[in-house]
Amino acid sequence: MEYFDDDYFDDEKIYPLDPKKVSSLLEEDGPLASFFEKYEAREPQLALTKSICRCFNEEAIGVFEAGTGVGKSLAYLLPAMMWAKQNKKRVVISTGTINLQQQLIEKDVLTAKKILGKGFQDMKACLVKGRHNFLCLRRMTQALRENDFFTEGQEELDKIKEWATETKDGSRSDLDFMPTEKVWSTVCSEPDNCPMNKCPYFSGCFVMKLKREAENSSILVANHHILFADLSVRAEGFGYQGTAVLPSYDNIIIDEAHGIEDAAQSFFSSDISRFALHKQINLLYRFRRGKQAGILSGIVSISKKAELFTEIINLLEVAAASFNILEEQALQVLQSYQSKSLAQTSSDEKEKLLSCVDNFFKNINNLNIKLESLINAADGEEDEEGYIRDGLVVLRRLKKMASVMENFLNSSEFPNDVFWFEKIKTSQGEAVRFIQTPLNLAPIMRRSVFMPMATVICVSATLKIGDDFNFWLNRNGLYNFTEKKIIKDFFPSPFPYEKNVVFNIPTDIPMPDENNFQDAVNKTVLALLEITQGKTLILFTSYDSLQKTCEYVREHIDEKIKILKQGEADRMQLLYEFKDDLTSCLFATSSFWAGVDVPGESLSHVILVKLPFAVPTEPIFKARADLIEKSGGNSFMQLSVPEAVVQFRQGFGRLMRSNTDRGIVTILDKRILVKRYGSIFIQSIPQTIQCFSETKAVLNKIEDFLYNN
Repeated sequence: MEYFDDDYFDDEKIYPLDPKKVSSLLEEDGPLASFFEKYEAREPQLALTKSICRCFNEEAIGVFEAGTGVGKSLAYLLPAMMWAKQNKKRVVISTGTINLQQQLIEKDVLTAKKILGKGFQDMKACLVKGRHNFLCLRRMTQALRENDFFTEGQEELDKIKEWATETKDGSRSDLDFMPTEKVWSTVCSEPDNCPMNKCPYFSGCFVMKLKREAENSSILVANHHILFADLSVRAEGFGYQGTAVLPSYDNIIIDEAHGIEDAAQSFFSSDISRFALHKQINLLYRFRRGKQAGILSGIVSISKKAELFTEIINLLEVAAASFNILEEQALQVLQSYQSKSLAQTSSDEKEKLLSCVDNFFKNINNLNIKLESLINAADGEEDEEGYIRDGLVVLRRLKKMASVMENFLNSSEFPNDVFWFEKIKTSQGEAVRFIQTPLNLAPIMRRSVFMPMATVICVSATLKIGDDFNFWLNRNGLYNFTEKKIIKDFFPSPFPYEKNVVFNIPTDIPMPDENNFQDAVNKTVLALLEITQGKTLILFTSYDSLQKTCEYVREHIDEKIKILKQGEADRMQLLYEFKDDLTSCLFATSSFWAGVDVPGESLSHVILVKLPFAVPTEPIFKARADLIEKSGGNSFMQLSVPEAVVQFRQGFGRLMRSNTDRGIVTILDKRILVKRYGSIFIQSIPQTIQCFSETKAVLNKIEDFLYNN
């Protein structure tokens, strides 16, 4: 009987994978080899494939570090697709970046189908994007109707209206222009504002079309945020059968798993900002040029308490004004700080701030009471336009904002949460966001991700610290499991780092805490760029340092070298120009330490200005560090160093993206040599050619490596 024959499998049984048979597909005499003229099997890829098969067979949790070039995508896709087919199960693949999601759907799944043969050609795989990526026809119609009153965004709305008649999937990425966030937010689908089958546009709904596609797919590719959105709904009582955000599943593969905790932190935090508040106020009521719009007028027209209209409008203004006062007070507290927690705020500042919080909370609470009263008195039978439903959506959102503020006032009752606020840049200048974040995400991860699933496989190029996975395991709730339940392993990169990469540390550069360090960085970066003539990614840990060095280099560098700077264009545009222009160099900070994939000569040199330690005053970090110290631990070695090592490895990993790449990594922070913890960083990267010497010798080594080899 054909191994992949549908008729071979019985619905009632679970059929284990044959690890040898699955990995043989990637051997030199397997089907993948026929796609290439010269194919060499990668032993780490074969071993990873077998380990992933074992996880499926044993319903285990897999934690696997796979170096760049191992070929992890095919190593998990082949077992996942075979498991899904022969056991009629669905597998979710969660990643951190849209680039990897698109690569999986547009390239890797198609390759896996070719490898697996004719029995898999009809297997469906679906890229599941968040609702906000899709056009909502109902909201577009409302926006067009209301835009008759106002001229803002009219041209963009008209383009979207025309596109809506042509697009097949309604995804923003299908547009031939990039709409402003303000316009798109008025027409995109929203998870809490969908009438489902009561919507007049239900039959043509793009989100419902995606849901149907997902329900008919064996492989779902999504980002970490969507995964958490689905799992949190299920953990809160929906259960693990049926369609929540995603259709039901019991197998997850988490790629780019080093970023899963940050994604969880973002998802499980609650916040309020002026932008978020004004968005809800504008949905209720807007008045410009003598004309009014918003759903409040519609609710009033069918409510028995229409007399509340004027009072609610007044309360909207009072709530907005009191938040502005709160924001001004928060900016005074922050001053030169980017962010602070309540715990880091002096008693006088805290008292003033919480007084403003209390004032705003009372005002928004009064607004919510009156709005709820108005909605409850509305006649549903007359509500042809859905004003009641839309009003309840806004009310829920305003209540959630009020809840965050109430929790700020009672922060002592939430010892496991951090209450903090940060500056954010807007088109109108600086604003403030107030955030409530879980201090320890491990219990949430354990309860919502790892406990309910049959199999969870976590893969990344950077999970280990030293020789073990303990830091990542503990941070993500993988403690107190039996040894059999968790399968861990390391699969090294097959790339020739030992002959293709030079790792430099200038030993005569000042220490980062010395006054002349910034000046030395400026001059050293300039000298390095003059040798490479571009082709360099310079990674900083602070935007202030980036600006100073970039300004210095621009003043002194040859005009033929193109300087690209984070903040002067969006990320995708910067990376496109950097890849396309061999004379360019890119100055960037934290978000570029990971997820940058520039193979070939375009990226021949990575400069790491400093070891990427977290800012010790950053609220979440400070709270976690304090917790470690209170329990008798060493927060520097147990938190600061491990986090920095992961980030350092990510930055180092930007260089080698293919087997033929060659180049240089230079770090301008000699703490890596003179501090005891420095060896942890050096031992965390592959074996390379090393040059730990004075700057002049480093420059000579780079020139010799690039031009005389």
